[in-house]
Amino acid sequence: MSASEADDEAKKLEEDRTNSMGFFNTAEAFRLSATALEASKVKIGHADKPIRVLTYHALELYLKAMLRQSHNTETIKRRFGHDTKRLMEEAEMSGFAVTDEDRDVLSRIADTDAVIEARYIRTGAKNWPTLEEVKRTCNNVRNSVGGFLLKSGVLVRLTDSR
Repeated sequence: MSASEADDEAKKLEEDRTNSMGFFNTAEAFRLSATALEASKVKIGHADKPIRVLTYHALELYLKAMLRQSHNTETIKRRFGHDTKRLMEEAEMSGFAVTDEDRDVLSRIADTDAVIEARYIRTGAKNWPTLEEVKRTCNNVRNSVGGFLLKSGVLVRLTDSR
């Protein structure tokens, strides 16, 4: 096998491993970690910021799990990156049903630098969705994408919707 063929084979293996189930299960890990962190009731200012970061990332990964059904990983990375609004819009074109509230939350996350603002110290007024709105949207997206994947034959677990 030539070096070029070996490189192509390695890329194919990586592409096969980065699948919808992997995206979904990783999103579950982030969502459940956010839930556990919130339940620990950390008593310090800005305690919701790590919860937000975990939940924002879970949302992104759930949407990527759906898009992975019709796009390769390079396309997902190049065309959509971390933009939840663009991920949502593409998922909608694939049949993903989103509520008006969820569309608003996903758009506000993308349009307001909410992810960056949650990760770093920035003072001033914020136009973030509330943590409750973000969690509700995350659960809605999870359940919708999970249902879609199950119907597509992807084995995901939807037993814990905390």
